Amino acid sequence: MFGMMMLDFSIVTVSYNSALTISETIDSVLSQKGVDFEYIIIDGGSKDNTLEIIKSYNDPRVKYISEPDDGLYNAMNKGLKLARGEIVAILNSDDLYTHERVLDRVKNEFLFNSSDIVSGHIYYFDEDKNIKGRVYKCSDYLCSSQWLDGWQPPHPSTFVKKIVYDNVGEYSECYKISSDYDFLFRALYLNKFKHSVIDEYLVAMRTGGESTRSIGAIMKGNKEVREILKSHGVHISKLFTAKKITKKLFNKFNRK
Repeated sequence: MFGMMMLDFSIVTVSYNSALTISETIDSVLSQKGVDFEYIIIDGGSKDNTLEIIKSYNDPRVKYISEPDDGLYNAMNKGLKLARGEIVAILNSDDLYTHERVLDRVKNEFLFNSSDIVSGHIYYFDEDKNIKGRVYKCSDYLCSSQWLDGWQPPHPSTFVKKIVYDNVGEYSECYKISSDYDFLFRALYLNKFKHSVIDEYLVAMRTGGESTRSIGAIMKGNKEVREILKSHGVHISKLFTAKKITKKLFNKFNRK
């Protein structure tokens, strides 16, 4: 059951047929020290043994539901509705926290800077645990011109106070890839919630995430970001498409 006690963190993971990776993700969350947290897993009715793996964790911090959903952001919103923590994080079902003090480090950043949103850096790794050349530092995406070119702090390493969601709303379910950009644009660019950056790698991501898997996904994400900016009445540069796709493709193929 989901109780009412306020916790430091609610970590939300969305899963679907994630049996090959979800154990490592769960382990990286449950290993966190120095904070009180709950771990909410929203499974989309997996057909493999994902649910059996989740059930095998006899830990009261783990809560889960398994039912069909209407896409990634619909599942994330289910997790937000269940969250009891002061701070919410979204961790993909194949990604990892880089060390056991990530949440503690993030909590201290919130306290020290009175922040509403805290971000850190991410790096990518492959199936052999080799770190790839693609690294995203959130400090690279903070100025206005970059927001308007469709860039954002890395979503998996961004931690958000629940009150921010209460103020600006949940993830739009109109988009398949870029609703995290829409949410962060509303929170940081339009509403100016206080944002601080930890100059450390907080999340390790497996290569091949939903928004980086293919050239087709890059094109679709780019189209969605254009729609998002227009929906907020933002003028879009004529160079928007070329600049964003060029950088995405460079990052995709420039790997060690």
